[in-house]
Amino acid sequence: MKIGHFLRTESIFLNVDLPDKDAVIRFAADMFAQHGVVKNSASIYAGLKSREEILSTGIGNGIGIPHTDSAEATNAALLLLRLAKPIDFGALDALPVDVVLAVVVPDNNSVLHLQMLAGISRLCRKTDFLKAVREAETPRSLLLKINELEG
Repeated sequence: MKIGHFLRTESIFLNVDLPDKDAVIRFAADMFAQHGVVKNSASIYAGLKSREEILSTGIGNGIGIPHTDSAEATNAALLLLRLAKPIDFGALDALPVDVVLAVVVPDNNSVLHLQMLAGISRLCRKTDFLKAVREAETPRSLLLKINELEG
């Protein structure tokens, strides 16, 4: 699955200044609500927060992938954030996170959920992807690069 299919320039945020993981989760929940993915940012926040309490979604190499499902979501959605300063995310490798890909999928669609996480994982293993995210000047240029990397 190609994650570029789920990204729009307005869902890419560069140099977001957030102090901690909770602020990142709150920002993601608010943006999902603002973009009409869900009506209630509080429910998405609770879902993302609950998932983080099970095990950090900081997968290493400066990447965090907070994700949840929602009965309100009719379509899967993705946000990409490049943080202005790396933050502690409780990542598996103990390194701070500066790249966040937040995911919401419709409730009871575990196949799509796993496909999206697998697609993100494949893309994150490409060193050119992380370089592109960390060096992008605009959301548009980053989205073009992502689509190019995914072929």
